Amino acid sequence: MNIQAIYNKRTFIISALGLTGMLFAQTATAQEVLKQETIDIISTNQPKLRDAYKLNLTASLPGIDTTRPSMKYEIPALNLNFMYQAMPLKPLALGKDSLSYLQNNFVKLGYGNYKTPYVQAGFGSGRQDMYNYGLYVNYTGSKGKEIPDQDYSNLNVLAAGTYLLPKFRFDGSIGYDRNTVHYYGYGHDTASYKKKDIEQTFNQLTASVGMQNRPQNDWAFTFQPKVKFILFNDSYKRTENTFQLNVPVRKQVFEDIYIKVEGVFDLSTYKEDNNRAINNNIASIHPAVDIMKPGFVLHAGVNPTWSNGEFYLLPDIVNESHLIRKKLILSSGWISYFEKNSYRNLANKNPFLAGLPGEMMNTRVEEKYTGIKGTLGSHFNYNTKFASVTWYNMPLFVNDSADTKKFTTRNEAQLRAFQLHGEVGYIEEEKFQARVSFDWYNYNKQETEVQPWHLPAFQGDLFAQYTIAKKLHLNADLFALSGSYYLLPNKDFGKTKGAWDLNAGASCDISKNFGLWVNANNLFNTHYQRYYLYPTYGFNIVGGVMIKF
Repeated sequence: MNIQAIYNKRTFIISALGLTGMLFAQTATAQEVLKQETIDIISTNQPKLRDAYKLNLTASLPGIDTTRPSMKYEIPALNLNFMYQAMPLKPLALGKDSLSYLQNNFVKLGYGNYKTPYVQAGFGSGRQDMYNYGLYVNYTGSKGKEIPDQDYSNLNVLAAGTYLLPKFRFDGSIGYDRNTVHYYGYGHDTASYKKKDIEQTFNQLTASVGMQNRPQNDWAFTFQPKVKFILFNDSYKRTENTFQLNVPVRKQVFEDIYIKVEGVFDLSTYKEDNNRAINNNIASIHPAVDIMKPGFVLHAGVNPTWSNGEFYLLPDIVNESHLIRKKLILSSGWISYFEKNSYRNLANKNPFLAGLPGEMMNTRVEEKYTGIKGTLGSHFNYNTKFASVTWYNMPLFVNDSADTKKFTTRNEAQLRAFQLHGEVGYIEEEKFQARVSFDWYNYNKQETEVQPWHLPAFQGDLFAQYTIAKKLHLNADLFALSGSYYLLPNKDFGKTKGAWDLNAGASCDISKNFGLWVNANNLFNTHYQRYYLYPTYGFNIVGGVMIKF
């Protein structure tokens, strides 16, 4: 039975009962009040909605219109007349893949006053992937006019080559040098010598071999050992054999920190006639750490050195700090090193040396300096330094008291000086460049000698070069030299005069393979003396041709 039927039946029962009660009330009014009736609810009403009807819709795309629309454009004609006609566009030509041809060979010939022939030649292999080589030859000489026997000649021959492998590079060279001078520093009014008696010829044969690894990146381990053999002799049966070995090693440990070690061995043996051989050996190891940061560079190391069996621990500290980036750099350092007093090195300084007096002590140099350097604008650069320099066991050249046209050496135990160095340069691409520099020494203390014999206190240099239309090259070089003290046989001393010396030159490229050149030296025609009794040539000029192919 559903809820609606029960509800209708309940209503009917309630209605019947009510109707019956009403009848009893009407017939028996005197009777007692009717009793209350109770209603029993069988169940509660729970309405329920009917299930909704769902519509299923299926969407579909409209059909594709494949017909091509027909569009028409109408552009009105513009009748404009321009006076300027633009050039047609053309593509730029691409550069050639191969490099331009190099002129690897040249011959330079010339002649000048003082009967001066000049020959210079160079021959090279050019660009090669695995090797390259070259040969260089130079010869010049002069005969004095004002002073007899003021003759000299100089011959240089050098052959060098390089062989490249993927991981290594090998270098080798062999050279020969022949330098002839004459002892012309004597009184020509009172003495006369034959050429063979005053001629001095130095012969030097040099052979070297080196190797270097080719790292693939900056962090790689690099090393570059090099071996050199030098045979040196002169006309008076003095011989000196030298063996040199350098082994530098370098490794980057951090992005801006490098460590390096260099071993140096310089062994020499000097012998004159049948006298006892004199050995002069230097060995050293240079460990150091380099810190390179933007605006800050520090090189900190030491130089443990053995000179003829004696040990020295030398400082090697250099610092550069940028006060203003690249424009103002503070540079300072404390360094010490040895200058070897071999016969070859001393003869290169003074070719009129009469051999070694005996066992020589090598010179130990100690420098403590500070200065500023940097750039000004895009063309100027400068460098200044103020230093305190001390030389220990410094050889000084003095005229031999028995034969004043030759020089001997005297040992200065300790020589001190203040040094002032200045340099300013200007560069404008390849068109013009100029540089002026000077060194001034204030020798303030000698322990052994009275004066620093033949050491000039001031040296200056002004150089300029100018190029016109990339064909005409002009250059000039002005030297300034102060006088120096010299020792007389009677133990007295004098001082040479200072001097100015101006050199100038020019070269012109007539064609790609042919050119002309000229050099003029000592334009002031001053016969100054770098060493006492040995005046220089006066004005001299040399010119010739240059052939390149």
